[in-house]
Amino acid sequence: MTRSISELVRKFGDPQRVLLPLPSVEFPPLSERRHGEVCMAILRRSGGFLLQTKKNYPNSVMRLPSGGIKAGEDIEHALMREIWEETNLDVHVERFLAVLGYRDERDQTPFLTYLFVLREIGGELRSNDPTEKITDWVEAPPRELLDYATALKRMDSSWSNWGLFRAASLDVLAAYCNDNGD
Repeated sequence: MTRSISELVRKFGDPQRVLLPLPSVEFPPLSERRHGEVCMAILRRSGGFLLQTKKNYPNSVMRLPSGGIKAGEDIEHALMREIWEETNLDVHVERFLAVLGYRDERDQTPFLTYLFVLREIGGELRSNDPTEKITDWVEAPPRELLDYATALKRMDSSWSNWGLFRAASLDVLAAYCNDNGD
């Protein structure tokens, strides 16, 4: 497994760096985790990207799967662990697409999202971790990614910061797909 960002860049490409302004960074997971997360843009054999919803999300809103990086865990290990926990799929890492950071008018949080594009090569879709509380999956064609991002951006006020935060990775992925003719 890789131990540094430079090793990830060497293996999977130089990621885009994004700093997303938010009304506030005082919401979970930004306010609770210091080690960031991995975000998984898994391209299924159907040509769609895997999106999920969880029991506690309002209106069954869909987003890219993601998972926290544990203290002392390297990013690539966290990526592979989270893929197994949430999807049980075998994947090939195609691209280290982006590192997303977040700030509000007062501060920038140390929390980062490491977004990877992955291609499914096998396995059976299921959650291996019941604490994830995943209730549904969809396979979104690249042309529909911005529609899902828009739904996240329009979440009601108690979820609005979270929705903007989750929409950012879909926006980056949609732009990547558009630039690459997907």
